[in-house]
Formats: sequence, structure tokens, C-alpha cells
Amino acid sequence: MPNNNYNYGAGYIMGQDTQSVDQNVGETQLYRQGLEFDMKTASTVYTEDMPKKQTKPTDTGIMSMAEDNSIYGESGK
Repeated sequence: MPNNNYNYGAGYIMGQDTQSVDQNVGETQLYRQGLEFDMKTASTVYTEDMPKKQTKPTDTGIMSMAEDNSIYGESGK
């Protein structure tokens, strides 16, 4: 928008069909703002392999609940 005037009047809106993509409509007034964070990265490992062996025993109560079909009545057997 020229001169930072963002009041889009009827004349401006109705004249957009005559606007060319090659015309300067304010892009030369753009500027880049400063960074909001620094670009330094931590030297830690972001991905780690999972343990190859099971470290805790499997809870057998969960397995029996998964195999329990009593909620389906007789049709679940």
C-alpha cells in the first residue's frame, strides 16, 4: 500500500483490475525484522536408540484384560 495507507477505498479496490504485477506497490519499503532467538544449537543428542532388550517385565494383568471378552457377552467367544 502506498504511504502505509491501509484504508482501502472504493476507488482503490475497483482499480485493482488495472494493476500490473510489474508495478511497485510498496514491496521496496519492506524490511526484515531482527531474530527473536539465537541461532546457536545445543550439542546434545536429539534422537536416541531404544533399548534392545526389555528392561521391565510385562504386566500380566493387562494381557488378561486384553483377552477378556466378557463385555461382548456370549457373542464375543
